[in-house]
Amino acid sequence: MLKRLAKIIVEYRIAFSLVAMFLLIVSIYGIQQLEFESDLTKQLPQDLPAVKDYLTLKNEFQSGDSALIIVKVNSIEEEGVYDIRDPEVIRSIHELEERLRVHEYVTDTISIADIFIQVLGRLPENEEEVKFVLNTLPPEAVQGFISSDYRTTLVVATLTAGSGAQAVERIYQDIERDINEVNFPKNVEVIQTGTIGIAYRILKMLQSDLNRTMAIAFLFVAALLVYFYKSVVRAMLPLIPLVFGVVMTLGFMGLLGIPIDMVTTVVGAMIVGMGIDYGVHVTNRYYEERKKGMAIEEAAEEAIAETGKALLGAALTTIAGFSALSLSILPSLQRLSGVLIMGLSLAVINAVVITPSLVILHEDIVKKIKGEYEVPEIRAHSGFIANFFHKMGNLIKNHPKTILTVVFILTLVFLYGLTQVTTEVRLEKMIPEGIPEIEAMKDVRYEFGGQDEVDIIVSADDVRDPAIVRDIYRFEQEILADSHYNNVFETNSIADIVVQKYGYIPEDKERIKDIIKESSAPISGDYSMTLIQVKGNFGGTNPENFREIMQYFEEQAKNADFPPGVEIRPAGDLYLTYVLDGLTNQELGRISTYGSIFVVIIVVLLFRRPLVSIAMILPMFLGALWTVGYMGLAGIPFSQTLAGVISMIVGLGVDYGMHLTHRFLEELREGNPHPIISALEGVGPGILIGALTTGGGFLALLSGELTAIHDFGKTLAIGIFASMFAAFTVTPALLQVFYGEKIRGEEK
Repeated sequence: MLKRLAKIIVEYRIAFSLVAMFLLIVSIYGIQQLEFESDLTKQLPQDLPAVKDYLTLKNEFQSGDSALIIVKVNSIEEEGVYDIRDPEVIRSIHELEERLRVHEYVTDTISIADIFIQVLGRLPENEEEVKFVLNTLPPEAVQGFISSDYRTTLVVATLTAGSGAQAVERIYQDIERDINEVNFPKNVEVIQTGTIGIAYRILKMLQSDLNRTMAIAFLFVAALLVYFYKSVVRAMLPLIPLVFGVVMTLGFMGLLGIPIDMVTTVVGAMIVGMGIDYGVHVTNRYYEERKKGMAIEEAAEEAIAETGKALLGAALTTIAGFSALSLSILPSLQRLSGVLIMGLSLAVINAVVITPSLVILHEDIVKKIKGEYEVPEIRAHSGFIANFFHKMGNLIKNHPKTILTVVFILTLVFLYGLTQVTTEVRLEKMIPEGIPEIEAMKDVRYEFGGQDEVDIIVSADDVRDPAIVRDIYRFEQEILADSHYNNVFETNSIADIVVQKYGYIPEDKERIKDIIKESSAPISGDYSMTLIQVKGNFGGTNPENFREIMQYFEEQAKNADFPPGVEIRPAGDLYLTYVLDGLTNQELGRISTYGSIFVVIIVVLLFRRPLVSIAMILPMFLGALWTVGYMGLAGIPFSQTLAGVISMIVGLGVDYGMHLTHRFLEELREGNPHPIISALEGVGPGILIGALTTGGGFLALLSGELTAIHDFGKTLAIGIFASMFAAFTVTPALLQVFYGEKIRGEEK
């Protein structure tokens, strides 16, 4: 069947190429529709209780994001200010607040300027007034806004609910413009951070990382192909179909409304890395057949037919590995699964259909220029590389058990690494050190105890009931009493408003109603819900402490002593991140298991030989195991981006063992007395080129700015090289052990 299909592809190659050109034009339009997404809720199932509570915060309480603005004296140059208490600095801060309050999405702002207006009725005119007011305040009130060295202060802007990349970008740029338009004194630096600042920085990095990583991946792959094929033109033959595949993938993402997020931003470099493998195998087999003296069209048909069998199996196993991602309950991994399967399918189709057309066209052009066909000589089939695979084949043929023993010892080392693996999904941890927004956030946590917030939702028939208000106050005091453990420095609720007014919580419900009505308390319109707002340093802790703090809030809410019928539960951005962390851990094992099972089923169905299947499957498991072990040893945590990495490596890693096994069986059928050596000489260079270009494509992700993208690139590259090494050692060694007697019998 493949022989017949190969003839059709070669005969109608021009028609197929025109169809590909049409799809390419449509895809270029689709790329212009691509959107970028940083909203955490879009990475979680919408029916999750934590997501519903998060949306309740936004809808019922207009609880949105916050903009934290650091105002800092960062130098001591002459004619500038040296202290944040300078009246000129306070006037500038007040002007900034006035500008911020004009925006419809800003619900409130607070800063040290507000304190002076409340006490004096105006802004201070000199330093003596500033010091007088600050001396009248409790120390904790001053510490909440001014650093101990009087060089840093904080402006907090509370924002209404807003989502989507465009909203984040507009809000950040509006605030940045307000900051720039205020004439702050010399020596003062103003930096925007908080959830909006960090989300904006991630969006910008997603956009730049997508373009940069794809460009570097293409350049790296092109350089390797030029080296192996000894010609820029010949290197372009498998590369052009790859460009088609990548552009079509991104274009279809735009047309289908699939956004680029923290997970899918790697897709460009991944398709470059994976897709080139198929074109390389077709091209290598074509040049191999041409070197043997086969005619052009016959060589193209042979390349499609023979490599097509292995490519079909490789593509199916890779798709099987990626399809496991679609079983995840995380929408981001479901999207990644669909995109990778689509991209991989397009890469295979373009490699099989477009590559032969280009190869034949190239040969025809060379004939017109030189007057005769030129049998191409490529580095993959000669010199050092050919000699290396010949010697490797001999070594494995003669010492298969020794090779397997060495591999076993290596595996023991990486088994220890498995015990050191952790997870990390907090957005701010995805940004590298040194970025202004992250450094400013560190200042907030160090100088002001942190501005991270967890909201505790209290639901009842009427939360103004004195018994409920009293229990809310007691709940707050219990949390504050544990501040040494939970990093909490402040809580706010309707109970605090009542206590501030009366000095106690009255039994008279009407009195409570009156004071809540007069205030801007966080309470729903029907009085069925209210919030306990808890502030502290939660996001800046290490992953273990972060989980412990969030678990603490869960336990406190679960065991809270409230009247019957009252529900209390944590919510908010950070709690949502904690939920995502737990789901990532859960999904990691499930996806990896399903991915491995799917790949094994495909291999068994394709080859229907237990021993052959073992020789192909074992390297993929070893590649995945070594990769996860490396992650533990290198301190790379599993994130939402890396949750499906094992399934991906399993899907990709089996390809190399499949190509070697397929060629081994082909040589064995033809009566070759040294099938192991011939298999390694025949497909070894193609696997090497494919692994180097695939791994190189993934390593291009190191050029990105986001830490999560770096980790993804390193991990997948290690997985590819580990799978290649396992395929070059374990697969031929096992085949030699399994079929050694038969081969020796045929030699006699």
